[in-house]
Amino acid sequence: MTLETPLSRDAMITKIRSGLAHEVDFYEADLLRADLAGANLQGLELVRAHFVLANLHGANLREANLSRAWLIGANMGQVDLNCASLRDANLEAASLREAHLAQADLARAILRGCDLHGAQLQGADLSHADLTGANLWEADLTGANLRDAILTEAQLSGAKLNQADLSRARLTGVIWDQRTEVQATEFYNCVGLDPALAERNVWVTSTAEAALG
Repeated sequence: MTLETPLSRDAMITKIRSGLAHEVDFYEADLLRADLAGANLQGLELVRAHFVLANLHGANLREANLSRAWLIGANMGQVDLNCASLRDANLEAASLREAHLAQADLARAILRGCDLHGAQLQGADLSHADLTGANLWEADLTGANLRDAILTEAQLSGAKLNQADLSRARLTGVIWDQRTEVQATEFYNCVGLDPALAERNVWVTSTAEAALG
């Protein structure tokens, strides 16, 4: 029985660009700075893959498993990550402008300084995620789970947080404006909540009062 020789980096990139990504073993694959714009990686196992500084703009990653993947500084604008798993992934300083992340699993993901301008995050799991300094300008987080998330100094101007759960989230220095939507948003025991933002919540009950201490 002969063992298959692992594909070289260039061979992997060629297969992906040729629509043969399903033939690639992505576990801990090194795809540093790879140009994979528009690639079809739907539903693939990409656990621990290294896409640092890679170009994945417009790629199809729907339902892909990117758990513990390295995506630092990657260009992922307009990428389709609906229902994908990015649990424990590192996306620090990545660009996810106008990305589709509905129902995605981003629990414990590192998203520090990440650009999520206009991203669609409806129903996404961002519990325990680190979004320090992230740009969520006009992002849609309707119904998202942000329990225990770190949002220190995040940009939330024009963002939709309706029905989102921010219980125990850290909100110190969060930037928001009059367009930020917080209807029926859960603020229970969160830290650093701006009283003016809490007052905009049409579900102003003991949850907001408790968050304000």
